[in-house]
Amino acid sequence: MKLLRYVFLTLLVLGMGPATAAWPDDKPIKFIIPFGPGGFDAYARTLAPALEKILGAVVVPENVPGAGGRIGANTVYRARPDGYTIGLWSMPGMTMPAIVGERVRYDLNKLSWIAQLSYDAYALAVKADSPIRTLEELCNLGRPATFSGQGGFTETASIATVIMMAELGCPYKIVTGYQSSGQATLAVMRGDVDARVNPLGSLMPYIKSGDVRLLLTFERETSVPDVPTIAELGHADYVNFGLARVVAGPPGLPDDIRDRLSGAFAEAMQSEKLLEWSQKTNNPFAPLDSQQTVSAMQEMMRFYENYGELLRTEFKGKR
Repeated sequence: MKLLRYVFLTLLVLGMGPATAAWPDDKPIKFIIPFGPGGFDAYARTLAPALEKILGAVVVPENVPGAGGRIGANTVYRARPDGYTIGLWSMPGMTMPAIVGERVRYDLNKLSWIAQLSYDAYALAVKADSPIRTLEELCNLGRPATFSGQGGFTETASIATVIMMAELGCPYKIVTGYQSSGQATLAVMRGDVDARVNPLGSLMPYIKSGDVRLLLTFERETSVPDVPTIAELGHADYVNFGLARVVAGPPGLPDDIRDRLSGAFAEAMQSEKLLEWSQKTNNPFAPLDSQQTVSAMQEMMRFYENYGELLRTEFKGKR
């Protein structure tokens, strides 16, 4: 009897799984950032100290840039689902390679979505002294309107540009290769290109400094006085254009670990210190828990998949 009881207890302990029993233990939690320094980097490095206090574990932000974020994404996707590797995901940018027919090594439908950190609506900007005053004028230059693109054609902002301009029948050209969002905006300020679609929060410092001017925002109700929204111009579907910064772990992350991580992110984003940082730096928070993030990501992927044929046609021969 004693032997049977010992075997039973041993099997029970083994059945609990090593990841859930003592997580987090003395191992550091890697927080993968799939890009170099910038907006994503700032969110991760600001949140990491708060997460450490809440979870009682060391959180190590690690930049793993390359291939438009895919190297970092693959690092998270292939990691052991034990809660010690999580990462930031740029959405809908990470959906685009598969939608336009490129091979990827991750499946967004299998990821363990943990939390949404932010959602930043896009805006369309031109140089402050540009003669272009409206979207209609941008569409009727007598030549293709030029846009600056960070990285390649499947950058999230470039996707929004392509859908908007192609759907409206406006001739356009995306000039790619800029290494950061800041460089792409600088191209607008220098007059190298006509316009740039970018997250509104990223554009605000340049708007306040008088270097760029907004033609419109991709919002239902404008947050910038005297600037029309895309909905007011009769294209309400385009309010879906924006940048979500989302945290996810590899497939198969245990529910209890995912819930603890989700709760830790929510608590951190509600702290007075981080709310002050958010306001001072124009890095807005838009918190969603794990289940809400699952729903939001599924809805976002469905929206962009509706434009799959258009995007494959527009990107054919450009990649």
